[in-house]
Amino acid sequence: MRPARRSAKLSLSTLLVSLALVASTLLAPPGASATTTREARLLSRINTARAHRGLAALRPDPALSAYAHRHAAAMARRGWLVHTRSFSAVCCWRAIGENITYDRTVRRAHRALMRSPAHRANILNPAYRQVGVGIVRANGRLWITQVFRRPS
Repeated sequence: MRPARRSAKLSLSTLLVSLALVASTLLAPPGASATTTREARLLSRINTARAHRGLAALRPDPALSAYAHRHAAAMARRGWLVHTRSFSAVCCWRAIGENITYDRTVRRAHRALMRSPAHRANILNPAYRQVGVGIVRANGRLWITQVFRRPS
């Protein structure tokens, strides 16, 4: 594929992913937790990275997002990173993964996760179809949880 056509395809993919994210946020069912601007930006970065590698965009899931937000809030309260010990609280999955981090900005956090082979593998895993992103700001840090799932 010629570079100009590839660039145009990637730009179109990025635009479509962004539009889908905005639509999913605006059309969320009543009672669904609102996605913060930071969470939407991080989800956009995740799906842009996937689109650049020819992978399908991850769909945001309100239940996963609520779980991720609660986990990020718990880490922020305690002041340390800790992975989920058991995903029994998350329903109906065939495959599941989690990334946790903290940083000063969404951009820096995403870059750090993409530099880590294990975290990058979760972000780019073609088996995953859904994602929940939770971000809590505390003491000058963004505490972040990403939960990836392939539903059963």
